[in-house]
Amino acid sequence: EDQEIQAVLDYLEMKATELALKFKQPRRRYLEHFSLGSAPHCHKHNKTSAWHAFLHFKGAGKYLLTYDNGRSNIVDLVKDKAEYHSLKKAEKETLIKEFNQVKASASQRPPTITARSRAAECARSFQFVKEELDALKQRVGVEAIVLMVRGVSDFAMAPKAFFSSAAAEQFVRLYLRKDIAQLATEFESTILANSVILTSAMNHRDRVSKAKASIQLNLRASLCELTGDAKASVKFTHYEVHVVQRYLVKLVGWNHPQWLNPSDLKGGLDALEKVVEALSKGTCHFVKITRDEVEERQRRIAAGEKLTPELEPPVPLNNIPLNNILPSAA
Repeated sequence: EDQEIQAVLDYLEMKATELALKFKQPRRRYLEHFSLGSAPHCHKHNKTSAWHAFLHFKGAGKYLLTYDNGRSNIVDLVKDKAEYHSLKKAEKETLIKEFNQVKASASQRPPTITARSRAAECARSFQFVKEELDALKQRVGVEAIVLMVRGVSDFAMAPKAFFSSAAAEQFVRLYLRKDIAQLATEFESTILANSVILTSAMNHRDRVSKAKASIQLNLRASLCELTGDAKASVKFTHYEVHVVQRYLVKLVGWNHPQWLNPSDLKGGLDALEKVVEALSKGTCHFVKITRDEVEERQRRIAAGEKLTPELEPPVPLNNIPLNNILPSAA
């Protein structure tokens, strides 16, 4: 039997190739017509029967028969058709309507994608690519080399290689001086390594961006909460005038060696996350000061002091000039 079936399949494959050459069409077009491609055209009857609808709801309902061990006894359910035959026509139509709704909702759910299904999809797609290239070679006389490897490491798939002819494969061996398996393995290793580096870089940039946004948000939240002004904002360049003097407050516990807009802060991710932690724990926050203290600060600034938030405790910031660490309060 298997030999007969294989003979038929081989015949259909041959006829698909002949038709592709004759009519200058992709071979896959005819394989699909023969129900051998990715989209078989031999459709099944999809009309819902009342009996299937009855079995579905009976099996899912509270009257489901069970074995002693609790498993569904579907066989007994199928054998006992008395209840089904007692249904009226309107009841059967209702069952069909409700079952069609169940099937429609199931078809709209996104498919479950597993590592195994991804590997299977890759294998099918690669086979289709090979068939298309074979057909294209037959029609117009082209040659092709295709390598397919994983771009991510969360599923297993052996590297795949395709050569449209022995000459194409010989080209890789002679001019690239690599065995096919070695070439595919090195290609995959390079792709996976670059993917890890790129992912790490993206993760680092995301963390830096989130840390800076968190600093900006928490500073403003502290100022708004202390002043009771929901529109209060923190000015970094003119801190003394637009924050200290305007709201009669000052910032304590700032633990970054620079006082700049968070988007301009340097020093790396660790330095930024320390500021975030200090703001989250409340060790860095705004406090109220008196008018007398504001006037004292003005006198000290006039004498040449810089009273932007101090570093507590001091932490050196590598590769940043000292004259850039504390900006002018003007």
